[in-house]
Amino acid sequence: MPILLTPPCPCTGAPVRPSLVQANERSRQIDAMNARDHDTEQKKIKLLLLGAGESGKTTVLKQMQIIYGKGFAEEELRLQWAPRINENVVAAMKALCDAVEDLELMDQVVNQTEFDSFQSNEAMNGVGLLSPELSLSEIGPVIKVLWNDPGIQAAWEQRSEFQIIESHVKYFEKIDAMSDPEYTPSEEDVLLCRSRTIGIVKTVLEIDKNEFNIFDVGGQRNERRKWIHCFDEVTAVIFVAALSEYDQTLFEDSSQNRMVEAIEIFREHSTSSWFKTSALILFLNKSDLFEHKLGKKPISSVEEWDDYQGPDYVVNPLTDGQAPDAELQLQQQEAFDQGKNYFLKKFLELPDDKQTERSSDVYTHVTCATNTDNVRKVCCLEIYI
Repeated sequence: MPILLTPPCPCTGAPVRPSLVQANERSRQIDAMNARDHDTEQKKIKLLLLGAGESGKTTVLKQMQIIYGKGFAEEELRLQWAPRINENVVAAMKALCDAVEDLELMDQVVNQTEFDSFQSNEAMNGVGLLSPELSLSEIGPVIKVLWNDPGIQAAWEQRSEFQIIESHVKYFEKIDAMSDPEYTPSEEDVLLCRSRTIGIVKTVLEIDKNEFNIFDVGGQRNERRKWIHCFDEVTAVIFVAALSEYDQTLFEDSSQNRMVEAIEIFREHSTSSWFKTSALILFLNKSDLFEHKLGKKPISSVEEWDDYQGPDYVVNPLTDGQAPDAELQLQQQEAFDQGKNYFLKKFLELPDDKQTERSSDVYTHVTCATNTDNVRKVCCLEIYI
């Protein structure tokens, strides 16, 4: 058997044991592998999605999947999203019925039989979720009757006084189609679906041969503690705030205005040392709901925003679907723009003691996250590489 000779130690000239040579070679290979992994990791684009609960940030993520990913397969729509959407519809109607009782609007309810039937249905649990024994095809007709009931509509007009997802009005408007046993959700239906983010959700997309790692983190207070320590050296932070929530309160704290909370969170994280080298992108979301609400709830009528001095939004007096005249359209656009700019200024201004702490410019966009074309225009991720 031939004897394997190893070179002597260059320092002492003493022979080196084969096991030590192998260990050194293995160490060199590990170091090289770590260096390659580090280089690969550095080339990834890391985006962090932040925002208070109900702001629409997860909807923005869904849009990214539609625009830059593969979208949603039909089987995924039917098996995964349809049950969630059905539960969203029932939960929204449950919230409205409970509000009718809490706000003492029962005297306005016309369809008392349907109301009592819905509220006493044992196939729903306490928060209005469907059990396996009850389908939307069965309860959908009742929901349709209730949605058109004066009592429910009265509660809807007072929705800032209780917790409900405003965009779910679009589900009620198409309840006939959704009650069909063969119903398959559309991409728009998926975008409207509320699915609370718990913990941290990572999505990987490839855009122009660049790997984007997008992290969506829980927006409610008990989830936010997980934000900062999990992330450093992110390429960009996308903060999503809902313009339309200027008159609403937090789900977890009914004494705190949602817009006030969003502004405080944005100021805190836009001056954080963790994100000093990251691009800051602010999405003022739910612009469609914002414009609709302006005609019903003037900004200055909300206690937190009584310093607003812009014009009120004038509602179109025509009720037959005709477009308002040119002068009224200009007035409406002016009211929308001044309202939007008022809140944008609130987000961007900093207290005197923090004036020098925001090292990055803030890229701002007004968005409607359920509108794919709108998000496509403002969410060109490659410009932030």
